[in-house]
Amino acid sequence: MDWLPSIDLPHLWDLVISQTPTPTPTPSPVLTPAKNLNDIELLKSQLEFLKATNGQLGESFNRFVGAMQFTLVAFAFLGGVVVFVFGNNLKSAKEVATQTIQQEIDNHIAGLVKKEVRNVKRTLQRERVISSTTVDYYLPSLDGEPNEYKLLVAREFKNVKFWNKTTIPQRFLADVCVLDLENSIDAAGKKFSELPPDKRQETGKRIIDEFLQNLPQAAILVIYVAPPHLNAINNATFKGRYYAPANTVITLVGMVADAAYVAHGQNT
Repeated sequence: MDWLPSIDLPHLWDLVISQTPTPTPTPSPVLTPAKNLNDIELLKSQLEFLKATNGQLGESFNRFVGAMQFTLVAFAFLGGVVVFVFGNNLKSAKEVATQTIQQEIDNHIAGLVKKEVRNVKRTLQRERVISSTTVDYYLPSLDGEPNEYKLLVAREFKNVKFWNKTTIPQRFLADVCVLDLENSIDAAGKKFSELPPDKRQETGKRIIDEFLQNLPQAAILVIYVAPPHLNAINNATFKGRYYAPANTVITLVGMVADAAYVAHGQNT
């Protein structure tokens, strides 16, 4: 062991150090400028979203608090009014509320009853006029009672008389007179509605002129005929008489009922 003192330790250490390989450092990942910008923008958008959400939550909470404050104030006010008026007597408050509601119901029902009474009165008045009106129904042919005549009978006028060419009276005396051209048939068996236009106009005028000779001036005339219009149905033909055309079964029944009102007005 006598050789140890002869070793130059500092020199030996330097030699070991120089022979030991230097470890190569692991390179750190390098962030590109584009990636840095994207991360920054994402972070900014997240911060903005959180900021906006926080603002909305705060605003909603403030509105909720305000609404609750208003509700509490309103209930406190109403409670004070009830206590002031009724002196904490809820029974009295209930009685007053019941009386008020009952009064409103009574007023509403009374209004409905009055309205219905007026409607019933108008209906009764109309039916009284119908039931006091006489009707003459004239068919200028040899045929029997048409269905339109039966409908007028069912309407319950005071009296509805049927006349045709063989039973025509010397004078029609009813309040309302119906001239049924639509169902009339001539001697050749041709229906009035099937006549050619010129023949239809000519036949219609002749029948109307003959009918007017037996009709009192005060009688209301309803002429039952489908379109086209007859030229003879005009003011010049009837010379101040009250008249109206009816072109369907429904309008015929309605028109005779309306004519009853006109006749009633003339007689009162």
